[in-house]
Amino acid sequence: MAQNHFYDNQIRRYILQFVRMFSGFTVKTGRKMNDGTTDYYIRVPSRYGDVSRMAATILKGNSENVVSSAPFIACWVQSLQPDRQRLQEPFFNDAVSVNERGFDSNTNSYTSEPGQKYSVKRLMPVPYLLNMQVDIWTSNTDQKLQLLEQILVLFNPALEIQHNDNPIDWTTITTVEMTDLQWTSRGIPAGIEDQIDIATMIFQIPVWINPPAQVTRQNTIRNIINNIYTYSDLDSIDYDPDAFEFFADLNAQSSVIVTPDNYALKIYQDGSDIFAKPYANGNYDASISWDTVLKNYGTLDSGVSRLRLKYHGEIEDLNADVIGTLSSTGTVDTLAFTIDTDTLPTNTVTAVDRIINASTAKPGFNSIPNVAMGQRYLTLNEADSSSVWGINVSANDIIEYNGTEWVKSFDASSNSTREYVQNTFTTQQFKFDKGEWTDTYQGIYEGGYWRLELVTTP
Repeated sequence: MAQNHFYDNQIRRYILQFVRMFSGFTVKTGRKMNDGTTDYYIRVPSRYGDVSRMAATILKGNSENVVSSAPFIACWVQSLQPDRQRLQEPFFNDAVSVNERGFDSNTNSYTSEPGQKYSVKRLMPVPYLLNMQVDIWTSNTDQKLQLLEQILVLFNPALEIQHNDNPIDWTTITTVEMTDLQWTSRGIPAGIEDQIDIATMIFQIPVWINPPAQVTRQNTIRNIINNIYTYSDLDSIDYDPDAFEFFADLNAQSSVIVTPDNYALKIYQDGSDIFAKPYANGNYDASISWDTVLKNYGTLDSGVSRLRLKYHGEIEDLNADVIGTLSSTGTVDTLAFTIDTDTLPTNTVTAVDRIINASTAKPGFNSIPNVAMGQRYLTLNEADSSSVWGINVSANDIIEYNGTEWVKSFDASSNSTREYVQNTFTTQQFKFDKGEWTDTYQGIYEGGYWRLELVTTP
């Protein structure tokens, strides 16, 4: 029945952690003899007090005439009791999934890639109360006062200990609470016997004893990256040529089309260049590196790999994306985005000459040309009939000069359809949606509203 034996040093680890709590304390015994001014401290040893007979014999040099030294701290188990108050369903179990880090056998080192995957089935542990006794051996009252003052201030009312560093052990943290203190082991009056004074402290630790966990390796396929466009001899298999029309624009490259999960993307223009920067969803203060996004999906081929944007906000529409190529900029969190202008939506409103603030802008001032037939401006702010335009203008309206006066060409308040217009001054395109004009493709794209077309590793 040896195969049913298990031992995980659980009680031993609790005891070792407890003993370590009382190591490192010191007492001042006087001043150094060489100068007479510097305080002299000695470190008080702490060890498990219930030693074996053989170990005790060795420590005493195989002699009964050796006197125990002081100061000294001894810790030992007073009792181990079942804790019925913390008893829970004994047949309960909980399963967690664990990913190992990948290991490179050639370099004998761990990599940044995921390795083996395991499922750990944890069974309900059994609760106990571990009562520990601490005996503080001192040769005088001053030593006792020094040690107790250092120790007692820590328990207010308890301390936490961690008996292992296993991240999936649900019992790794527990508390140590002092429940009693006996000041001295001597009788009063002390008499003439030379007896070492012992102060006794009692501590209670709620512990769990864990049964063995069931560990199984996961064989479920988690990631599939497949080269589905590189078959060299399509004529040798039975296929329908029309079935491949959807992939015609990929030019038979080795590609994989994915939507990286849980990442957002910011598209923005700086000067004449457009950039793409990834963010964790919901956190737009700190960007993440593109390597973090790309490592599970493929390799960026600068100037070839493509980005698709759901500029219209309709994730189900697969045929109306703004598409462009990505290329390196030399920074880890930013890629240059070169838009294929043929994928921009068709303008539905006659182009405007500029975008202005109707409440402050004036023809012939601040780089705005003099009034001319056919001039068109998209307004960001409202203006009334007393302005230089002579009409009431609201934000997001488009005004036009017909040769004699300014008229409202596009009324934002009465238009509910999606429209597109180009600013000929900057060549920038704008989209009218939900009552306002915004840039067609610049902004934040949450996960699912952008896709990558990457080259995969053969």
